[in-house]
Amino acid sequence: MEQAKREPIAVRCTSVEDARRLGTSVYFPHRLRLLDEARPFDMGLKAVSFGPVTVGMLSYADPVHIETDDMETAYEVNVPLAGTVDSWSGPDRVMASARRAVVFRPYGRTTMQGFGEGKPLLGVKLERTALETQLSDLLRTPVQGPIELSSSLDLASGRGRGWWAVARSVVDLFAAFDDNSALLNNALVMRPLMQSLLTGLLFAVEHPFLDRVLEPPGPSVPAALRRAQAFIEEKAAEALTVTDVAAAVGLSVRALQVGFQQHLQATPMEYLRDVRLRRAHAELVAADPERTTVAEVAHRWGFAHLGRFAARHRATYGTSPSEDLGSAL
Repeated sequence: MEQAKREPIAVRCTSVEDARRLGTSVYFPHRLRLLDEARPFDMGLKAVSFGPVTVGMLSYADPVHIETDDMETAYEVNVPLAGTVDSWSGPDRVMASARRAVVFRPYGRTTMQGFGEGKPLLGVKLERTALETQLSDLLRTPVQGPIELSSSLDLASGRGRGWWAVARSVVDLFAAFDDNSALLNNALVMRPLMQSLLTGLLFAVEHPFLDRVLEPPGPSVPAALRRAQAFIEEKAAEALTVTDVAAAVGLSVRALQVGFQQHLQATPMEYLRDVRLRRAHAELVAADPERTTVAEVAHRWGFAHLGRFAARHRATYGTSPSEDLGSAL
Protein backbone atom coordinates (compact mmCIF):
# COMPACT_ATOMS: atom_id res chain seq x y z
CA MET A 1 0.00 0.00 0.00
CA GLU A 2 1.70 3.18 -1.19
CA GLN A 3 2.41 5.80 1.41
CA ALA A 4 1.72 9.49 0.87
CA LYS A 5 4.40 11.71 -0.60
CA ARG A 6 6.51 13.53 2.01
CA GLU A 7 7.63 17.06 1.25
CA PRO A 8 11.45 17.38 1.12
CA ILE A 9 12.85 18.40 4.50
CA ALA A 10 16.16 19.91 5.62
CA VAL A 11 16.48 20.00 9.40
CA ARG A 12 19.22 20.54 11.98
CA CYS A 13 18.89 19.23 15.56
CA THR A 14 21.04 20.17 18.56
CA SER A 15 19.15 17.93 21.00
CA VAL A 16 19.54 14.13 21.11
CA GLU A 17 15.85 13.75 21.94
CA ASP A 18 14.75 15.96 19.03
CA ALA A 19 17.05 14.02 16.68
CA ARG A 20 15.64 10.72 17.92
CA ARG A 21 12.07 11.88 17.31
CA LEU A 22 12.90 13.16 13.84
CA GLY A 23 14.79 10.00 12.89
CA THR A 24 11.88 7.88 14.10
CA SER A 25 9.38 9.85 12.01
CA VAL A 26 11.48 9.47 8.85
CA TYR A 27 13.01 6.03 9.39
CA PHE A 28 12.52 3.77 12.45
CA PRO A 29 12.22 3.90 16.24
CA HIS A 30 15.78 3.78 17.56
CA ARG A 31 18.14 4.44 20.44
CA LEU A 32 20.71 7.17 19.91
CA ARG A 33 23.66 8.36 22.01
CA LEU A 34 26.85 10.33 21.56
CA LEU A 35 30.03 8.29 22.02
CA ASP A 36 31.54 11.31 23.81
CA GLU A 37 28.67 12.77 25.82
CA ALA A 38 30.78 15.72 26.88
CA ARG A 39 30.67 17.02 23.30
CA PRO A 40 27.83 19.24 22.01
CA PHE A 41 25.29 17.39 19.87
CA ASP A 42 24.55 18.41 16.27
CA MET A 43 22.69 16.42 13.62
CA GLY A 44 21.58 17.36 10.10
CA LEU A 45 19.00 15.51 7.98
CA LYS A 46 17.71 16.07 4.46
CA ALA A 47 15.04 13.64 3.30
CA VAL A 48 12.39 13.05 0.66
CA SER A 49 9.78 10.29 0.20
CA PHE A 50 7.82 9.21 -2.83
CA GLY A 51 5.53 6.21 -2.56
CA PRO A 52 7.22 3.38 -0.68
CA VAL A 53 10.78 4.77 -0.87
CA THR A 54 12.42 7.32 1.46
CA VAL A 55 15.89 8.70 0.77
CA GLY A 56 17.74 10.77 3.35
CA MET A 57 21.17 12.35 3.89
CA LEU A 58 22.16 12.15 7.55
CA SER A 59 25.18 13.66 9.30
CA TYR A 60 26.43 14.13 12.87
CA ALA A 61 29.09 16.52 14.13
CA ASP A 62 30.58 13.81 16.39
CA PRO A 63 30.51 9.99 16.46
CA VAL A 64 27.28 8.35 17.64
CA HIS A 65 25.88 4.90 18.43
CA ILE A 66 22.47 4.00 16.93
CA GLU A 67 20.44 0.82 17.55
CA THR A 68 17.05 -0.47 16.41
CA ASP A 69 15.12 -3.60 17.24
CA ASP A 70 13.42 -5.56 14.43
CA MET A 71 12.45 -2.96 11.84
CA GLU A 72 9.51 -5.16 10.73
CA THR A 73 7.96 -2.88 8.10
CA ALA A 74 10.87 -2.01 5.80
CA TYR A 75 14.32 -2.73 4.42
CA GLU A 76 17.10 -0.13 4.45
CA VAL A 77 20.35 0.40 2.55
CA ASN A 78 22.92 2.73 4.16
CA VAL A 79 25.96 4.18 2.38
CA PRO A 80 28.52 6.41 4.16
CA LEU A 81 29.68 8.98 1.61
CA ALA A 82 32.98 9.44 3.47
CA GLY A 83 34.82 7.36 6.04
CA THR A 84 33.34 4.16 7.48
CA VAL A 85 30.47 3.21 9.77
CA ASP A 86 30.77 0.00 11.80
CA SER A 87 27.39 -1.68 11.28
CA TRP A 88 25.57 -4.82 12.39
CA SER A 89 22.67 -6.21 10.39
CA GLY A 90 21.32 -8.90 12.70
CA PRO A 91 24.32 -11.20 13.35
CA ASP A 92 26.32 -9.87 10.38
CA ARG A 93 28.98 -7.23 10.85
CA VAL A 94 29.57 -4.88 7.88
CA MET A 95 32.12 -2.07 7.72
CA ALA A 96 30.05 0.24 5.54
CA SER A 97 31.80 2.73 3.29
CA ALA A 98 31.37 4.55 -0.01
CA ARG A 99 32.30 1.25 -1.69
CA ARG A 100 30.17 -1.12 0.39
CA ALA A 101 26.61 -0.54 1.62
CA VAL A 102 25.09 -2.20 4.65
CA VAL A 103 21.65 -3.72 4.08
CA PHE A 104 19.21 -3.92 6.98
CA ARG A 105 16.39 -6.47 6.83
CA PRO A 106 13.00 -6.32 8.62
CA TYR A 107 14.24 -8.91 11.11
CA GLY A 108 17.12 -8.71 13.59
CA ARG A 109 18.58 -5.86 15.64
CA THR A 110 20.61 -3.27 13.75
CA THR A 111 23.52 -1.20 15.03
CA MET A 112 25.59 1.63 13.55
CA GLN A 113 28.56 3.28 15.21
CA GLY A 114 30.73 6.02 13.82
CA PHE A 115 29.78 9.00 11.65
CA GLY A 116 31.11 12.26 13.02
CA GLU A 117 32.98 15.19 11.53
CA GLY A 118 29.92 16.03 9.45
CA LYS A 119 30.52 13.05 7.14
CA PRO A 120 27.12 12.28 5.58
CA LEU A 121 25.43 8.91 5.20
CA LEU A 122 22.81 8.12 2.57
CA GLY A 123 19.92 6.03 3.94
CA VAL A 124 17.43 4.44 1.52
CA LYS A 125 14.33 3.01 3.22
CA LEU A 126 12.17 0.63 1.16
CA GLU A 127 8.76 -0.39 2.46
CA ARG A 128 8.66 -4.14 2.99
CA THR A 129 5.31 -4.75 1.28
CA ALA A 130 6.38 -2.83 -1.82
CA LEU A 131 9.71 -4.65 -2.20
CA GLU A 132 8.17 -8.08 -1.67
CA THR A 133 5.30 -7.33 -4.05
CA GLN A 134 7.81 -6.12 -6.64
CA LEU A 135 9.72 -9.41 -6.35
CA SER A 136 6.46 -11.36 -6.74
CA ASP A 137 5.68 -9.36 -9.87
CA LEU A 138 9.16 -9.96 -11.33
CA LEU A 139 8.86 -13.70 -10.74
CA ARG A 140 5.17 -13.82 -11.69
CA THR A 141 4.54 -15.92 -8.61
CA PRO A 142 3.76 -15.07 -4.97
CA VAL A 143 6.78 -14.77 -2.68
CA GLN A 144 6.60 -15.23 1.06
CA GLY A 145 8.66 -12.57 2.84
CA PRO A 146 10.74 -11.30 4.36
CA ILE A 147 13.32 -11.60 1.59
CA GLU A 148 16.67 -12.85 2.90
CA LEU A 149 18.77 -10.08 1.37
CA SER A 150 22.54 -10.18 1.85
CA SER A 151 23.68 -7.82 4.61
CA SER A 152 26.11 -5.99 2.32
CA LEU A 153 26.22 -4.70 -1.25
CA ASP A 154 29.39 -4.06 -3.26
CA LEU A 155 28.93 -0.62 -4.85
CA ALA A 156 32.24 -0.53 -6.71
CA SER A 157 31.60 -3.27 -9.26
CA GLY A 158 29.01 -5.45 -10.92
CA ARG A 159 25.30 -5.01 -10.39
CA GLY A 160 25.76 -3.00 -7.19
CA ARG A 161 27.64 -0.35 -9.14
CA GLY A 162 24.58 0.11 -11.37
CA TRP A 163 22.28 0.51 -8.36
CA TRP A 164 24.67 3.02 -6.83
CA ALA A 165 24.64 5.07 -10.04
CA VAL A 166 20.91 5.62 -9.56
CA ALA A 167 21.29 6.40 -5.84
CA ARG A 168 24.09 8.87 -6.59
CA SER A 169 21.75 10.90 -8.77
CA VAL A 170 19.60 11.53 -5.68
CA VAL A 171 22.75 12.41 -3.71
CA ASP A 172 23.53 15.04 -6.36
CA LEU A 173 20.07 16.56 -5.92
CA PHE A 174 20.58 16.74 -2.15
CA ALA A 175 24.03 18.34 -2.59
CA ALA A 176 22.44 21.67 -3.53
CA PHE A 177 19.18 21.31 -1.63
CA ASP A 178 18.00 24.89 -1.99
CA ASP A 179 18.61 24.97 -5.74
CA ASN A 180 17.21 21.48 -6.31
CA SER A 181 14.24 21.46 -3.95
CA ALA A 182 11.88 21.96 -6.89
CA LEU A 183 13.27 18.83 -8.53
CA LEU A 184 13.13 16.88 -5.26
CA ASN A 185 9.46 17.81 -5.09
CA ASN A 186 8.74 16.91 -8.72
CA ALA A 187 6.96 13.57 -9.13
CA LEU A 188 7.96 13.29 -12.80
CA VAL A 189 11.62 13.38 -11.73
CA MET A 190 11.53 11.54 -8.41
CA ARG A 191 9.04 8.70 -8.88
CA PRO A 192 11.08 6.98 -11.64
CA LEU A 193 14.25 7.37 -9.55
CA MET A 194 12.58 5.92 -6.46
CA GLN A 195 11.09 3.03 -8.43
CA SER A 196 14.52 2.31 -9.92
CA LEU A 197 16.01 2.14 -6.42
CA LEU A 198 13.27 -0.29 -5.35
CA THR A 199 13.36 -2.59 -8.38
CA GLY A 200 17.09 -2.26 -8.94
CA LEU A 201 17.93 -3.53 -5.47
CA LEU A 202 16.36 -6.89 -6.35
CA PHE A 203 18.77 -7.15 -9.30
CA ALA A 204 21.80 -5.92 -7.34
CA VAL A 205 21.93 -7.54 -3.90
CA GLU A 206 22.30 -11.27 -3.25
CA HIS A 207 19.13 -13.11 -2.21
CA PRO A 208 17.66 -16.61 -2.69
CA PHE A 209 15.62 -15.56 -5.75
CA LEU A 210 18.40 -13.68 -7.56
CA ASP A 211 19.14 -16.41 -10.12
CA ARG A 212 15.49 -16.45 -11.15
CA VAL A 213 15.38 -12.65 -11.37
CA LEU A 214 18.51 -12.60 -13.55
CA GLU A 215 17.84 -15.67 -15.67
CA PRO A 216 17.42 -14.96 -19.39
CA PRO A 217 13.82 -15.08 -20.54
CA GLY A 218 12.62 -18.37 -21.93
CA PRO A 219 11.01 -18.77 -25.32
CA SER A 220 9.42 -15.51 -26.26
CA VAL A 221 5.82 -15.10 -25.17
CA PRO A 222 3.80 -13.90 -28.16
CA ALA A 223 2.90 -10.22 -28.10
CA ALA A 224 -0.83 -10.94 -27.82
CA LEU A 225 -0.26 -13.02 -24.68
CA ARG A 226 1.94 -10.32 -23.16
CA ARG A 227 -0.89 -7.87 -23.78
CA ALA A 228 -3.28 -10.31 -22.12
CA GLN A 229 -1.00 -10.56 -19.06
CA ALA A 230 -0.78 -6.77 -18.84
CA PHE A 231 -4.56 -6.46 -19.22
CA ILE A 232 -5.16 -8.96 -16.41
CA GLU A 233 -2.63 -7.19 -14.15
CA GLU A 234 -4.31 -3.84 -14.80
CA LYS A 235 -7.90 -5.04 -14.45
CA ALA A 236 -7.43 -7.67 -11.72
CA ALA A 237 -9.80 -5.89 -9.35
CA GLU A 238 -12.62 -5.97 -11.91
CA ALA A 239 -15.09 -8.77 -12.73
CA LEU A 240 -13.12 -10.20 -15.67
CA THR A 241 -14.07 -13.19 -17.77
CA VAL A 242 -11.94 -15.08 -20.26
CA THR A 243 -14.12 -13.54 -22.99
CA ASP A 244 -13.22 -10.04 -21.74
CA VAL A 245 -9.50 -10.82 -21.90
CA ALA A 246 -9.71 -12.41 -25.35
CA ALA A 247 -11.66 -9.47 -26.75
CA ALA A 248 -9.22 -6.95 -25.25
CA VAL A 249 -6.26 -8.48 -27.11
CA GLY A 250 -7.98 -9.52 -30.31
CA LEU A 251 -7.87 -13.31 -29.90
CA SER A 252 -10.52 -15.97 -29.85
CA VAL A 253 -11.20 -17.54 -26.46
CA ARG A 254 -9.79 -20.84 -27.71
CA ALA A 255 -6.58 -19.23 -29.02
CA LEU A 256 -6.12 -17.37 -25.74
CA GLN A 257 -6.57 -20.54 -23.67
CA VAL A 258 -4.20 -22.57 -25.84
CA GLY A 259 -1.60 -19.80 -25.78
CA PHE A 260 -1.68 -19.49 -21.98
CA GLN A 261 -1.33 -23.26 -21.55
CA GLN A 262 1.57 -23.53 -24.00
CA HIS A 263 3.55 -20.50 -22.85
CA LEU A 264 2.49 -19.88 -19.23
CA GLN A 265 1.35 -23.33 -18.09
CA ALA A 266 -1.90 -21.89 -16.73
CA THR A 267 -5.35 -20.92 -17.91
CA PRO A 268 -6.16 -17.20 -18.15
CA MET A 269 -8.42 -17.49 -15.11
CA GLU A 270 -5.74 -19.31 -13.10
CA TYR A 271 -3.35 -16.50 -13.97
CA LEU A 272 -5.97 -13.95 -12.83
CA ARG A 273 -6.47 -15.87 -9.57
CA ASP A 274 -2.71 -15.81 -8.86
CA VAL A 275 -2.55 -12.06 -9.52
CA ARG A 276 -5.48 -11.50 -7.17
CA LEU A 277 -3.89 -13.68 -4.49
CA ARG A 278 -0.70 -11.62 -4.66
CA ARG A 279 -2.66 -8.38 -4.37
CA ALA A 280 -4.78 -9.71 -1.51
CA HIS A 281 -1.69 -10.87 0.37
CA ALA A 282 0.00 -7.48 -0.03
CA GLU A 283 -3.16 -5.72 1.18
CA LEU A 284 -3.50 -8.03 4.19
CA VAL A 285 0.08 -7.42 5.28
CA ALA A 286 -0.26 -3.64 5.04
CA ALA A 287 -3.81 -3.39 6.47
CA ASP A 288 -4.82 -2.05 9.88
CA PRO A 289 -6.43 -5.00 11.74
CA GLU A 290 -8.59 -2.56 13.69
CA ARG A 291 -10.21 -1.31 10.47
CA THR A 292 -9.96 -4.22 8.02
CA THR A 293 -11.02 -7.87 8.14
CA VAL A 294 -9.77 -10.87 6.20
CA ALA A 295 -13.23 -11.31 4.70
CA GLU A 296 -13.25 -7.74 3.35
CA VAL A 297 -9.90 -8.21 1.63
CA ALA A 298 -10.81 -11.64 0.27
CA HIS A 299 -14.12 -10.44 -1.14
CA ARG A 300 -12.53 -7.31 -2.61
CA TRP A 301 -10.20 -9.56 -4.63
CA GLY A 302 -12.88 -11.96 -5.78
CA PHE A 303 -12.46 -14.80 -3.27
CA ALA A 304 -16.03 -15.57 -2.23
CA HIS A 305 -15.27 -18.73 -0.24
CA LEU A 306 -13.15 -17.83 2.78
CA GLY A 307 -12.12 -21.41 3.50
CA ARG A 308 -10.73 -21.93 0.01
CA PHE A 309 -9.06 -18.51 0.14
CA ALA A 310 -7.38 -19.40 3.43
CA ALA A 311 -6.22 -22.77 2.09
CA ARG A 312 -4.80 -21.23 -1.08
CA HIS A 313 -3.10 -18.48 0.94
CA ARG A 314 -1.50 -21.00 3.31
CA ALA A 315 -0.35 -23.22 0.43
CA THR A 316 1.34 -20.23 -1.21
CA TYR A 317 2.69 -18.24 1.75
CA GLY A 318 2.85 -20.79 4.56
CA THR A 319 0.62 -18.67 6.80
CA SER A 320 -3.09 -18.08 7.24
CA PRO A 321 -4.62 -14.77 6.11
CA SER A 322 -5.40 -13.89 9.73
CA GLU A 323 -1.74 -14.39 10.70
CA ASP A 324 -0.61 -11.99 7.97
CA LEU A 325 -3.30 -9.36 8.61
CA GLY A 326 -1.47 -6.21 9.72
CA SER A 327 1.89 -7.98 10.00
CA ALA A 328 3.73 -5.01 8.43
CA LEU A 329 2.51 -2.60 11.11
